[in-house]
Amino acid sequence: MNIVLFDLDNTLIKGDSDHEWGNFLVENNYVDQRIYKEKNNNFFEQYKNGTLCPKEFALFSYEPLTKYSYEKLLDIREKFFEEKIIPLVLPKALKLVNYHKNNNDILAIVTATNSFISRVTADFFNIKHLLASEPEFVNNKFTGNMLGEPCFKDGKVTKVQEWMKVNKLSEFKEIYFYTDSHNDIKLMEFCTRPIAVDPDEILKKTSIDNKWEIISLR
Repeated sequence: MNIVLFDLDNTLIKGDSDHEWGNFLVENNYVDQRIYKEKNNNFFEQYKNGTLCPKEFALFSYEPLTKYSYEKLLDIREKFFEEKIIPLVLPKALKLVNYHKNNNDILAIVTATNSFISRVTADFFNIKHLLASEPEFVNNKFTGNMLGEPCFKDGKVTKVQEWMKVNKLSEFKEIYFYTDSHNDIKLMEFCTRPIAVDPDEILKKTSIDNKWEIISLR
């Protein structure tokens, strides 16, 4: 048995679902267009540069979730997924996921994108296990706070270790991890089969230096 971990954004899909969610909220007037768009773009640049504070971003990105009922948010999320995410799904990613399923591997998505946004994509890929940043949800409403630590950089390693312990996944052949981002280097170092997928420049260089496999799903 293998454990197979997938980053979500720019790995299984050719885009960033957190950033696209922000764009969708702006385009449909769910948030202040000018202010939110600028901040959303600034946070995205920080993520790409490796300077993002995940807790600061969480407070920003979770705030719109507090403005609407859960039922309304589900409706917004469904439209977002159909309009923004479905066109970004990579056919080769679907084939890769199915390959590991057919191999009877245990699959999980490990993403910094919050679980409310990323759950629909995990369901689309039919991947049951989702390790993500968790927005606090109390009395059928989002509070705007984060529950626990962000699933980002070292936090991804912690999430995976906790998940493996809870699910008693101590016996395995390999731990695969597919990702595009240098923000995931810590988790790649933790896994036995780190695989860079259409990597950014920093991850590409690190992968070459460490003789990690590099593939393309584009």
